[in-house]
Amino acid sequence: MKKSIRFCALFLLLGSLLVSCGLPSSGGNDDLEGTRVAIAVQQTSLAMQQAQLAQSEPVQAEPQVEALPTYTPYPTYTAQPTEAQVVIEPTATSEPVLEEEPAPSASFEDWMEDVKILLYDDMYGLGEALVIENALDGLGLGDNTTNVRDAMGDFLSNMNSSTNWDLIIVGAENRDNISGEYFDVISSEMDRGSSFIIEVWYIDDISTGRIQPVFQRCGITFHRDWQRAWNSNLNDYLVYLLEPDNPLFSEPNAISMLIPYDVLWTGDVGDMVKLNTGSDAVLLGGAQAKEHSAYGLIAECMDGQMIWQTFSTHDYKTQDMINLWQNYIHHTLRARYDHLNP
Repeated sequence: MKKSIRFCALFLLLGSLLVSCGLPSSGGNDDLEGTRVAIAVQQTSLAMQQAQLAQSEPVQAEPQVEALPTYTPYPTYTAQPTEAQVVIEPTATSEPVLEEEPAPSASFEDWMEDVKILLYDDMYGLGEALVIENALDGLGLGDNTTNVRDAMGDFLSNMNSSTNWDLIIVGAENRDNISGEYFDVISSEMDRGSSFIIEVWYIDDISTGRIQPVFQRCGITFHRDWQRAWNSNLNDYLVYLLEPDNPLFSEPNAISMLIPYDVLWTGDVGDMVKLNTGSDAVLLGGAQAKEHSAYGLIAECMDGQMIWQTFSTHDYKTQDMINLWQNYIHHTLRARYDHLNP
């Protein structure tokens, strides 16, 4: 629109100039007229230049008040929910909360006060010293013992009871036979973690029977029979300590080689055992001083929880055997305690 107005003004100006140039002078001279014409031409030239400049220059927009930038709100940051942290402000009386330490296990001596022992001893009523019973009493464990004496039925029913026995003692020195189902139940009690001391002299008669699974678990087997005539040399029936440094021979009593004295039995007086290949069992006493894998008379297995004695207690000095039985009892109970408190 503004550009059209400028062109109109330019044409009007040129027109007026041409008119003025064409009009006769009213009384001036030619020089004055020439000057006027020159001025008019100059003005026309200037006007044309301005018009050309106006055409070449872009149309300037009317000045406008610069608008302030519109505020664009940014998205508000919303913190992601986090796990609440409880901050405990210290107070004058507050103390740090300490995690409770697990209660320590009872000592072996304290644990011994409540052990449960089952005893079968078929020497009851024969008029001989009750070596095993005396050994228990000497250790202060008489009140902890269920003593069925020589009652085989009571012994079996007590093993089959719900009582979790810590130690089961089989004193089969008299000629009664603990065999068959008794060893089935003994195997079950081994599964429950009970310790055992077993004195038996007739392994040769039952070695292929139901004692076999118990022997296999222990890692021993029957080796040979042990016979004695009434006039035999008693020095042939010494029991040598094959592992004299084993705690069995020092806690709580010091034990040395066993020497026969006032023997009670003749004929079949015991058996000897040997170790199975790869066995963890240990022969602690034997009929041969230098033989550690056979001719065994005292064997230990199951990390000390089972002890076998395959000779007769009453063929050796009474006090020596009481001391040895006390060590048997202490040793197997200690192994039971260690089993319960690994």
